[in-house]
Amino acid sequence: MSKVLIFLAFFCLCLMLIQAQPNENRRICEKLTRDCVACQRRRGPDDDVTNIFNANCRRNNRRWKNITRCELDRATCELTLISCRAVTCENVRRILD
Repeated sequence: MSKVLIFLAFFCLCLMLIQAQPNENRRICEKLTRDCVACQRRRGPDDDVTNIFNANCRRNNRRWKNITRCELDRATCELTLISCRAVTCENVRRILD
């Protein structure tokens, strides 16, 4: 009986950790975005990575609207930490919309 109770308690703890993980990841992404926006005036709204990403997306979709470095950072964070998806033009646009 005690082994079953220990197993059940362990299982419940694991479920609680899994449920808490997305909230923590979301907070990480929000902090990253706030820090990026705070430094945007000094560092500028884009960089080489953002320019290449925008150019690549524009080649595939003529109606692509350029995104900033901070928007790309936010989308990348949410795609990798929260939804575990690839960083593609379509996925980035879905996150930002």
